[in-house]
Amino acid sequence: MPLTEDYTFKLSDTGVVLNTSPSLPFVDITGVSGLDNAPYRETERDHEGQDGGFMDAEFEKGRPIILTGDIFGVPGSVETYLDSLKANWAPSTALLPFYIKSPGIAERLVYVKPLGCKYDWDRDLRFGKVPVQFKMFAEDPRLYASTQTLVTIPFAVGASTGFGFNLGFSFGFGGTSGTDGQFVTNSGNRPTPLQFTINGPCDSPTIRDDTYGHVLAFNIILATGETLVIDTYYKTVKLNGTLNRRNKLIDPDWFFLQPGSTFIRYNAVSGTGSSLDIRYRSAWR
Repeated sequence: MPLTEDYTFKLSDTGVVLNTSPSLPFVDITGVSGLDNAPYRETERDHEGQDGGFMDAEFEKGRPIILTGDIFGVPGSVETYLDSLKANWAPSTALLPFYIKSPGIAERLVYVKPLGCKYDWDRDLRFGKVPVQFKMFAEDPRLYASTQTLVTIPFAVGASTGFGFNLGFSFGFGGTSGTDGQFVTNSGNRPTPLQFTINGPCDSPTIRDDTYGHVLAFNIILATGETLVIDTYYKTVKLNGTLNRRNKLIDPDWFFLQPGSTFIRYNAVSGTGSSLDIRYRSAWR
């Protein structure tokens, strides 16, 4: 269930809640590192023949995160609680959601691979106290909304297949307006990846980002009940979620959902009864 108490943390949906209101046993988190800006990938080059140089720092690296705190438990009975924490933070081949509840905002998450629950035995263990560190690494540094958004756009007969140019005034070229699209909102402050699912039947479907001028067009016919799943983060195209159909993408104009509102259209040569599902999470730095 979602975290509701400020300054609490949890690894995976069934994990142990950290920093919750004291009730033995519990973990008191005293410090967190890695939730500020992720480290940048920096490249420096000198100017040739003159002073100065260039600095490139456009992209972010993966995000290491460390939680430091103390475990408090009933003296002589702490080991069972330590076992549950070690099991929760054991290595995983799959990315796990790490949930964060900061004050004044809704719960967020970052996908991580846990690197263990680290602690030493010392004199305080006899009194039920154990200093501890929880380590993890986020391959994707984005902080996401914990709730996924789903937007469905049905196929509209006779809707325009044109798209608007990104001009500075409210006017678009390329055809008349139709009911083949709608605004999709990223409430965060950075672009976020999208997962599109095209539900058949349809012929030669097209997904258009009218606001920023991107197009994903496919040379494929989907029968009733078939789906084409497009993931813009991993740049994959899969028929029925499993079969690779990347070769059916005519122009790999991959795009993320920019902060704010973006108008997305769904078209096809034919497709009565088909639809486009858009799944995403708003993202923050």
